[in-house]
Amino acid sequence: MESIEQIMRHDHARLDVLLETGAKAVHEGHWREAADLLQRFRHGLVDGHMVVEETLLFPAFETQPGNAEPALTAILRKGHQDLRVFIQEMAEAIAAHDDEEFAALLRTVRALLKQHDSKEESELYPHLAAIMPDQGRAASELLLSLQ
Repeated sequence: MESIEQIMRHDHARLDVLLETGAKAVHEGHWREAADLLQRFRHGLVDGHMVVEETLLFPAFETQPGNAEPALTAILRKGHQDLRVFIQEMAEAIAAHDDEEFAALLRTVRALLKQHDSKEESELYPHLAAIMPDQGRAASELLLSLQ
């Protein structure tokens, strides 16, 4: 069985592919495909990945005795809020066939995801894998049920 860390890293990679495939569709002017790919990315990120983190992983991290990093999950939750807004704006840019606005938003989302994912992968997931070794299955099952 994979650990929480492996499962969530794999999901980051899966979502990155969806985002980049959608960006390619925008670049090529395939607006319907771009809209579909962005919707799949949004669903996977917001309705799947973020739900697992916000309902399972963040609370587990926050309730650990002696947890000296409650600010970590606050920062990550703020990142989730920001990403939701930017993804909506990207959808609006696609609907308007505005490739320049989409490109600007994409740069912002890429930078935000790079920083956000790095923080999760270097600080949150390793800690959770150590304290919750048997919860990889729960995270995996929840992710699969939300896809």
